[in-house]
Amino acid sequence: MKEEVEYKLDRIANIWNHFIWEYDFCKRKIKFTPELRTNYFGAILGYFQDTFDIIFRCEKSDSESYSARFSNQISLLQSIYVQQDFIEESLLIFKCRIEKGDLKKDSNYSINREIRNELVGHPIRKYKGQVISSCLFGYNGGSDKIVYLRYHKDNNHKFESIEYPVSEIIERHKEFLNKYVDKILKKLKQILFDFVKEIENIENLIDKKSFNEILKISSVYYESIFTYDFIYDKESLEKIYVRKDEHKRYQNLIDKFYYDLKSSLREKKEYVIELFEPKREIKNNNIEKLIFGITKLVDVSKSKDTDAERPATYHYELGKIATRRNPMDFSFFGGCLKRKCAENKIVLNELEHMESNIYNDIEYFTAYRLICTELKED
Repeated sequence: MKEEVEYKLDRIANIWNHFIWEYDFCKRKIKFTPELRTNYFGAILGYFQDTFDIIFRCEKSDSESYSARFSNQISLLQSIYVQQDFIEESLLIFKCRIEKGDLKKDSNYSINREIRNELVGHPIRKYKGQVISSCLFGYNGGSDKIVYLRYHKDNNHKFESIEYPVSEIIERHKEFLNKYVDKILKKLKQILFDFVKEIENIENLIDKKSFNEILKISSVYYESIFTYDFIYDKESLEKIYVRKDEHKRYQNLIDKFYYDLKSSLREKKEYVIELFEPKREIKNNNIEKLIFGITKLVDVSKSKDTDAERPATYHYELGKIATRRNPMDFSFFGGCLKRKCAENKIVLNELEHMESNIYNDIEYFTAYRLICTELKED
């Protein structure tokens, strides 16, 4: 059960990172406050991960000393309490229309919360100066149950011994987590399916609308595309498009943008489907096939391939000139690429263009991308 909740929280984290955080369309579907622009929600998810072991290993604890047992039980109750608060906060963030009053009606929430409040939050409870109740841990409990003594006004402050099996406390919390995490995922599923409709709309318009119109639509519904490459910002793309008939390097960049946009839209749709597929389990026999599958061995001594016959690769030099923008580095790594491509006039011309425009992003990277296309290193 712990693993099931962790799996669901991982899905929420993935949706947050790859959809909510990236797209204003998705942000508008939730209560995306200025606080959420910080690492606020990431801290919530991180706290869940940090406290799971405190909760789900508590019933396995075999501490003999009273102090160790009380410490474990206080940690258990406080961790459950904080996770309840974070679920409440998450329900508000994702506009699930479930408030604290609704949670109080759920016994899986209210019983555990009351135990925590009596033992940890308010062991001595007062109202308008009068003692309502007082509680303290009982020494006759064990690692498998929480026992405490209570003196409550409703019982004329007479002694009561209260017992709760740890396993029941944990089971209630599991049910609580699963119920409300599922409600959050249901809301996120609807948001993502609405987002997919917008993706499909862009796909239908790509070949029908002008380039500038596609940029405008993407800036509203699919702004992540503008981070895919060095000069995919809207302003640079507009300038490059105007010059697309001047030289092959500009048309190549526009073609690449269209290709990346279409590919990205398709992959994003596939990712949404993948996120909501039933959890797949890896069977042992499949693992064994991967490990012990028959492998054909090659006799290296009989291989005719030599270093000279291997096709040339260019990604090392291309990687360097893409990230090192100073004349000295460009001269060295660009020189290496020139020697490898001594017969390729397009590559040589574009390297010269890059060197002449080393601090001009549009000229430098349109030339760079044409080289990548020419050498099939995109």
